Amino acid sequence: MKIKLILLAFTLSTLMGCSGLEKSEEKKVRTQNLVIAPIQRQSDEILFPFPPTSLKKRDPYRWETKRIGSHLRITKEFFRCRGSVLSPPIQILRQKDFIYHLDCGGIEMHSLPLKNGEEYIYPILINLLNFLQEKLDRKVVITCGHRCPVHNLYADPSKKGQVSKHLIGAEVDFYVEGLEQNPQVVLDTLFSYYNKPMLRTISLTDSSTPSWYNKEVGITLFHSTEGRDFDNDHSYPYISIQVRYDPETKRTVQYNWHRAHNGYMKH
Repeated sequence: MKIKLILLAFTLSTLMGCSGLEKSEEKKVRTQNLVIAPIQRQSDEILFPFPPTSLKKRDPYRWETKRIGSHLRITKEFFRCRGSVLSPPIQILRQKDFIYHLDCGGIEMHSLPLKNGEEYIYPILINLLNFLQEKLDRKVVITCGHRCPVHNLYADPSKKGQVSKHLIGAEVDFYVEGLEQNPQVVLDTLFSYYNKPMLRTISLTDSSTPSWYNKEVGITLFHSTEGRDFDNDHSYPYISIQVRYDPETKRTVQYNWHRAHNGYMKH
């Protein structure tokens, strides 16, 4: 056994020695054959000039346009459903009987409304809220954007609430930080977005204030004791904007049961 180990060790040392010798000889040959010569050019050789280039200003990256002033730019992500599995069950009246109803799981359970296979919120809502942030230099707080049917029933089980445009991404409720008790400043700024003055109409909601509207949107002010639901469970007045007309499709925007209940992706 000892003889075999001695032979194995001798063989390995011989192979390693040969390998090292081969590398040393190879290095010597490469050094001897190495030739360093300068690059030579003809005396009448002409180099082709590079054409002058004009610097073009690049488009900003997405992360460079995330802010408007000192506030985050509002995107469709701000409109995601506020349902939560941590919400306690509530009792609602259905067919003359009370049943327990659970909230949805929010963004972990479903998407925003879909349009052409992509998540979609009506752009005018996003544009108006960013306009407010830019003009007022204050943060817009969205209290309710999109609601899935489950969370919508949980947040507002009233019969009128079941045809809300929140279900189709065409309505938003919000207030502005620092102007919680002065919503008229916010309203006046909203009105300035349009060239023509807005019309007034009797509110179809439980607001005591007549609503303002034009062809594209309707705006309603809810005072501190009005329009309260699970998403608007705060003491501030808030403003609601509904989309009335879509200039892209040139159609009026109305609640649609199929879009509300099937127009989003369930995870």
